[in-house]
Amino acid sequence: MMKKVTLIFAFVAFLSYIGISQTLTWRFANYEVINAGTQLQFDVQVKGDGSTTYHRDLQVYFDYNTAGFGTDWVAGGHVTVTPLSLMDNYYSIVNTVDNTSSKIAIITEADNEMSQVGGAGGFNLMPGTFTGLFTVTMDISDNTALAGIDFDAALMDGGQYYQSESVIEPVKYADPCLYDNDLNSLLLSSADGTITYANATNQVLDNCTVTLKLGGSTVSTVSNHSDGYYSFTGVADGSYTIETSCSNARGGSDVLDLNMIRDYILGSITYNNLQFLASDVDLNAIVNVVDYNLIRDVILGAASGWPAPDYVFEIQSVTVSGGYGGPINYQGLCTGDPNGSYTW
Repeated sequence: MMKKVTLIFAFVAFLSYIGISQTLTWRFANYEVINAGTQLQFDVQVKGDGSTTYHRDLQVYFDYNTAGFGTDWVAGGHVTVTPLSLMDNYYSIVNTVDNTSSKIAIITEADNEMSQVGGAGGFNLMPGTFTGLFTVTMDISDNTALAGIDFDAALMDGGQYYQSESVIEPVKYADPCLYDNDLNSLLLSSADGTITYANATNQVLDNCTVTLKLGGSTVSTVSNHSDGYYSFTGVADGSYTIETSCSNARGGSDVLDLNMIRDYILGSITYNNLQFLASDVDLNAIVNVVDYNLIRDVILGAASGWPAPDYVFEIQSVTVSGGYGGPINYQGLCTGDPNGSYTW
């Protein structure tokens, strides 16, 4: 009987050492050409299959198109890597090198891997949903080329480890890994700019949805950043229009706006196009007493709104040539705030 129990404990200890096989899935995310078309930025994300493991050593290898980036891009100082949440507290990037003239290797390690077994306080759990490991920023040499970025499965498979919870030695994740996407066919061209509010300080506007159109057809839609910056990536050369909406709360309507609308109706002042759009709250392409009354009623609390959207923007045009268009910087106003008094 004692021999049987001893064998059972030995078997359990063996299972603890070898671990439970877990498959990792990798993907590229949040890819964007930034800084006036000079850099490509993207996140490398990973997830597990739901088993509980503390990740230890993760290795990423990816190829890229030298026509778009050049050769030996790390050695030339053209690549930066910034850790993301999956590396919080306990991990370091120990190597970022050119594995070949067109392949980059990025190696991460747990700082405590040689001093303690797996567990909270020294390691992070591998999540079951895609989570950022790090952000890669690469200088672009030719905006008209394709990115040609793809995980090198032959090198990545077999190079991923988690920390055993019973011994110091690592345990290998299951092979092969899964790969959700690549950036092989991503065109490195772009169009970008910044959106601000037409008030005295030109405050940046975020929470904007920016749509790029060719004729009447939508080419791409993006959300802008907290600093007001937006960027369309993978845009072929051509002439486009930009349309914008904003989900921020409307504000700024007061008696000074009513006075301004009154003066415009009476012909004592002129408007620029954005002020006209901000005053035409009934959307009939005319600013008149009807608009004045609608805004007055909202200010007095007798009405809750008007047909026009909360924010208006001029339709912009952009020409992408040689792989870049911009920067196209423009402004918006809240409807009912033609004098641009709204601040937040």
